[in-house]
Amino acid sequence: MRFFYRDDVPAPRRSCSRRSVVPGLLLVAALIAVACSSDDDAAPDTTTETTTTTTEPPSEGDGELVIGVLLPTTGPGAQLGQPMIGAVRLAVERINEAGGVLDEPVRLVEVDEGATVSSATTGFETLLDEGVDAIVGPASSLAALGALDVPVSAGVLTCSPTATSLLLDDFPDNGLFFRTAPSDSLQAVAIAQVAEQTGTPSVSIFFIDDAYGRGLTDAIESSVEARTMSVRHRVGVPVGESEIAPYAREVLADEPNVVVVIGDADAGSRMLAALGDESATWTPSLILVNDAVRAARSSQRIVDLPDDVRERIQGVAPLSAPPETENFTGAYSAHAYDCVNLIALAALQAGSDAPGRIATQMSSVSVGGSVCRSFSSCADRIAEGLQLDYNGVSGELNLSTRGDPRRARFEIFTFEEDGSDASNGLVLEVSSI
Repeated sequence: MRFFYRDDVPAPRRSCSRRSVVPGLLLVAALIAVACSSDDDAAPDTTTETTTTTTEPPSEGDGELVIGVLLPTTGPGAQLGQPMIGAVRLAVERINEAGGVLDEPVRLVEVDEGATVSSATTGFETLLDEGVDAIVGPASSLAALGALDVPVSAGVLTCSPTATSLLLDDFPDNGLFFRTAPSDSLQAVAIAQVAEQTGTPSVSIFFIDDAYGRGLTDAIESSVEARTMSVRHRVGVPVGESEIAPYAREVLADEPNVVVVIGDADAGSRMLAALGDESATWTPSLILVNDAVRAARSSQRIVDLPDDVRERIQGVAPLSAPPETENFTGAYSAHAYDCVNLIALAALQAGSDAPGRIATQMSSVSVGGSVCRSFSSCADRIAEGLQLDYNGVSGELNLSTRGDPRRARFEIFTFEEDGSDASNGLVLEVSSI
């Protein structure tokens, strides 16, 4: 998920990379009726440096599980952050009603993530001063890339419900960073699968030429080629370029059947507008867009597209709405809820609130054991000495050894005449090996 500022940052140095090599990716076909929407905000490119981290001596724990919350309550991310915080509070309330963790109630400490790397860094430091054992957040991928070394250096684990950047796949986290939202590497697989279903032998990719755009384009190209298709043409638009028409003409020059457009709400909608302006020359059968372009839902550029161009656009986005059976709402609130349950269950299984010991159990409580779907039912299984497979509110998590979901569901969305977005009711279930 792209969240209020662009991830134009250098790849982290890898003195201590995430756990395990990047897995091969396999798509499991599934079509499920569903409807939901997501809320994303975009902003200009920002550059930050990610430092190599060193970890302080591990905490031994004190018997009380304290969970910090670093999600946005102010700024452009508040619309996303507030519902997630509500879900976190509900998860803790239910955990405490079920007896808490280690026979003690779980305690929450909440801090505003804000809208910058600086504010996220300050938030992390505040939570560490409060003695938290684990942190839910941050929401922004850029905040994670720029500030995650703070909790990692302190030996405290974090679980982000929304930070999906590919650059976080190999972040030097010392085994302390986890995600309940899928990496963009899985979104690349989903995009390639949709392209493959058209029967086309090749695709062209039209992308914003920044760290995010290049990384996702590379991942899509790898996924496309793994399906015996090929990438006919890659055309990158420099950041800040005002004249996109020449790049659009280059993309369309060899009359591709499928064009994949990768960008944020602003750049993505401008690239779509440029394709629309050139549609008299050639219009692809299908134009695929990534999830960040969905934030252009109210853009006049989407409204102004020729009808036959708009109707050919399909977007691929992580399924982010909670099930209707839950009494909370908001995009990715289910993923925040699942972060809390994973942390609490890992602490139970470890028999400790020490951050390092919790981290060693985060993946194991999510895969390969007795399936359970609530904290109380999972806690009962731990008491019986059983291995867990927590299937969360957001779906099956199956965290890999590097802390990312092996499985994720992606919905297909389209744009209406008024520029609004709508799910077309189809969901792809994507898995990594």
